[in-house]
Amino acid sequence: MTSLGDYFPEEDREKYVDRGLKSGQVLYLFCEFTHPPKDKYLLLACYTDPPLLFVVNSQIPRFVQARPELLASQVKLSPRDYPFLEHDSFLDCSNVINSLDEDAIRNQLLADLSRLKGEVHQRTKAQIIEAVRRSRTVSEADRELIVHSLGSK
Repeated sequence: MTSLGDYFPEEDREKYVDRGLKSGQVLYLFCEFTHPPKDKYLLLACYTDPPLLFVVNSQIPRFVQARPELLASQVKLSPRDYPFLEHDSFLDCSNVINSLDEDAIRNQLLADLSRLKGEVHQRTKAQIIEAVRRSRTVSEADRELIVHSLGSK
């Protein structure tokens, strides 16, 4: 299926992707790390090398529900605020994904510009920052990078 973005010159596509690759951007990417591999919504928490990402889940896993320290690291995302979502979803801020390199992300976005879904609102960024600060599963180094990156405007 072709999209409008397919008709843009390569240079314009690259500029669009470069502008979109910033902390707080929601991406829809094919993920090899899931079982089975599939397309997932991800939040670009910090655009470093490698990029730091959080997964958006449609439900909070039972394992997480049973552990208050992990449950406190979930941020609810509503389709009312984020129309690309079909139902309430949950951003898992307890597990930093750093297995996708910048080139792999850029290539997916350049191949399909619709994979750039938009930036989360400031209030959502504040909730993410608070969840990351509380998290005992995010390393101190990643925590500092993410808090700084999402906190700067």
